[in-house]
Amino acid sequence: MRDRFVLDRKENILFINFADLRIESREQVDEFAGMVREAVEEQGKRVYSIVNYEGTEIAPEIVEYYGERIKALQDRYAISTVRYSSSGLTRSVLRYLGAAVDLESNTFTTRDEAIRAIREKESRRAGRGTIAARTMLGLHRTLLGKLLLGWFVGLGLLAGIYFVVLLRVNDPGQLQMAHTLGAAVVIVWFLAASLCSAIVYFTVLRPIGQMDRLVRSLFISGPVEPIKTSSSDEVGELARVLNEAAMQLRRDIERLSGLYHISLMMGTSTEVSRICELLTRKVGRLLGAQMGVILLHDEPGNFLNAQLPAYGVSDDQVRLLRSDLNERNIATWVFKTGEPYLTNDVANDDLISRSAAELLGVSEILAVPLQAGERTLGTLEVMNKAGGFEEEDTRLLTIFASQAAQLLVSAQLFEQVRESEERYRQIFDSTLDGLFRSSAEGQLVTINVALATMLGFASAEDLVGASFVDDLFVDHAVGQHLMAELSRCGQVLDAECELRHRSGARLPARVSISVVKDKADQQFYHLGIVKDITEQKRLSEQLIISKQLAVVGELVAGVAHEVRNPLCGITATLSALARKLEDAHEVRPFIDVVMTEAHHLNELMEQLLEHSRPVQLDSHIEDIRDLLQEVLGEWKGQSESRQVVLELECPEPLPHLRLDRRKMHGVFANLIDNALQHTAPGGKVQIKLSRQFESSRAGAFSNLQIEVQDNGAGISPENLTRVFEPFFTTRSSGTGLGLAIVRKTVHDHGGAITVSSSPGKGAAFLINLPLEFNGHVQQQR
Repeated sequence: MRDRFVLDRKENILFINFADLRIESREQVDEFAGMVREAVEEQGKRVYSIVNYEGTEIAPEIVEYYGERIKALQDRYAISTVRYSSSGLTRSVLRYLGAAVDLESNTFTTRDEAIRAIREKESRRAGRGTIAARTMLGLHRTLLGKLLLGWFVGLGLLAGIYFVVLLRVNDPGQLQMAHTLGAAVVIVWFLAASLCSAIVYFTVLRPIGQMDRLVRSLFISGPVEPIKTSSSDEVGELARVLNEAAMQLRRDIERLSGLYHISLMMGTSTEVSRICELLTRKVGRLLGAQMGVILLHDEPGNFLNAQLPAYGVSDDQVRLLRSDLNERNIATWVFKTGEPYLTNDVANDDLISRSAAELLGVSEILAVPLQAGERTLGTLEVMNKAGGFEEEDTRLLTIFASQAAQLLVSAQLFEQVRESEERYRQIFDSTLDGLFRSSAEGQLVTINVALATMLGFASAEDLVGASFVDDLFVDHAVGQHLMAELSRCGQVLDAECELRHRSGARLPARVSISVVKDKADQQFYHLGIVKDITEQKRLSEQLIISKQLAVVGELVAGVAHEVRNPLCGITATLSALARKLEDAHEVRPFIDVVMTEAHHLNELMEQLLEHSRPVQLDSHIEDIRDLLQEVLGEWKGQSESRQVVLELECPEPLPHLRLDRRKMHGVFANLIDNALQHTAPGGKVQIKLSRQFESSRAGAFSNLQIEVQDNGAGISPENLTRVFEPFFTTRSSGTGLGLAIVRKTVHDHGGAITVSSSPGKGAAFLINLPLEFNGHVQQQR
């Protein structure tokens, strides 16, 4: 981290590199401040600083703390600080910091621009001239040099007189006296010259040097250090005048800087409350006031309401500052008249609200209207200034309020836009239908979560940039026809199509699209709604089948009843005939054939009646594993004879189910029979049980999942959708009712059954049974 702080002693520049750094804690900021102090204090003087914010992120919760710390460092150690970043967002944050804590707004795009700005400041600073030690005695540069020149001229004259005396005096005694007098004169000259030079330096030159530094500091907008002097002579008076001029100039610069910072914040999306806090704090500091409050007009309630937070006023006090426009006080007067109001004698002012004055301890107050064009937003009030407010303060606050009103209007508009966007985003993200926005060419720009989930994508971003027709339509011709109709009519309503799921599966969908024009960029876009109609299709097909089956069921039930009675008579007669015939052993095979076919026909009639009966379940709490083990025990002999392995997997304890044991026994027996029929020797039939948790908008629920899987011949694609149809079979001896009865029984139990298969890789029947059925909560074992 220390490598990010480099001091160039020759150039007197501290380079700080925050590139690609995330600043997210106060501890981090304190660590950086310590490193700056460590780097600069060894230098013993103020430095320029250049900070690289390329790719820097500052956590929103510490932005203010960060700004306060760098403001303190800049005031103490910096001549001037410049910052650079190519990111417009980062520069916006830096401008916000500048407005919040009165930092220099020296923000640039590149490092070269930042360095050039520092060098320009340094060149202006050097151009003012310096009083260095090596030039202090220059005869043409400084007052001290000229003074010393006069002293040396005087010394030369004394030396000339001394040598003339030596030439004219011959007496040794007088000669000795001349030498002594000459030495005394030289010593007196040296003392007088030194004393005079010291007086000139300390009373004239050093104050002038301080004045020079003060002027140069003002010239480059650097920190102002007042001249320290207690002298009452002309130089001291000049220093005091210059101090006053410098302080006044600094105040003027700060006031202009405040207005500049407000203009910088015009493009930011800062909240109204934050804007009010910054404005009151800045104007309070600029005017030297102890308190500042903004009151905004609430149109529905027709009152002025103080905004939180305020400068120098606690939140509890601010909440009590509220003025009905029918009341008579300073805030309502300023709002109605649009004129500023100043009083430095609150105790004797008729317009002052006594309760507010006592609450805040107000002694002086200056209030101006916040006007944006013809609209008055509210009032800006500053209170309690040492020495009282002046007309100059009124003028400045009026200018400030004019800029502040524009900023508040922008902030209110931003809040309205943000609230509108949030409402739109909530609708966009929470709707169950898929929504999208695409370019006129069909490239997806915005997608909601529902559409991404519908198509099997983890996030909406995965679909950004995809072509709606080329990437999502199964049949491109259908998609192109839809786009052509959209271009011709401007909208397409409830067009049915098949979209491509990420897994490659087909998704039946109904699409509605409209062409819209974006007023911001004048570009045309497509707005679309996608509805998943898979369930609707399934229910529609099931309804058709149900209607067909209802008709067939009525016919079958009647036929079955009529057929079963003769069948009973036939079987009874055959049995009696077999007993009476003397040569029964010869005709017995024929009678057995007839009996077998009669039983087969009777079984068929029973299946037809079972399929046509209404739902009648004899439900009890059952252990699904016991039921499956019972079925597997019945089919164990046949599986061993076929050399097929039967396997049951149940890795976790499962709750008991409420079900009709006889009917569910028939379901599993039918599925295992089918699996054995289509599995070659050496194959395997697996029954897997698991508990599946799912969630929906109605809440969370769980299913018991039962999978019957084999690795046999599988089911051909053309037959896969027909396996549950009544009377559909590929076996020569089959009735085609087994799987139809299986599906009916599963549905009667509130469950669902699906099938998947690949030719040559086997088939898998998946049953999902709810763990709460007919209002009965299943019991955990």
